[in-house]
Amino acid sequence: MGFLEAYKSFWKNYVNFSGRSPRSAYWYVVVWNVIIFAVLYFLAFVFGISIFMESALGGTGIASSGGALFMMVLVWLYLLAILLPTISLMVRRLHDSGKSGLYLLLDLIPFVGSIIMLVFMCLESDGPNQYGDLDSEFDI
Repeated sequence: MGFLEAYKSFWKNYVNFSGRSPRSAYWYVVVWNVIIFAVLYFLAFVFGISIFMESALGGTGIASSGGALFMMVLVWLYLLAILLPTISLMVRRLHDSGKSGLYLLLDLIPFVGSIIMLVFMCLESDGPNQYGDLDSEFDI
């Protein structure tokens, strides 16, 4: 599965908590989301700098503040939009390494849980297991 196909499939299977997802498809989606967040945060930063510069030059900064607020709302809306699909993708990724989706609850442990989940997301496929066969097409 390629870079673009993985991201399309991410949205198509946003509530699919069964089956498996290969490691490459998971990391393609992570890269896509990092790129999108970087662009949104950069635009929010640019609008924020324009507010600062306008007020530093004697203006009120009100004209630019709407753009910065709009960009931050966009960032939060995107974050909310990818929450459920990301959870389902992580559950399928855990299935691919032979683990139950309940292991995702480890992510609730501050710091240590995130490190454990990072390790789990990097594990190789487990071969045929109770969640499906490796030879079947992956649904991410």
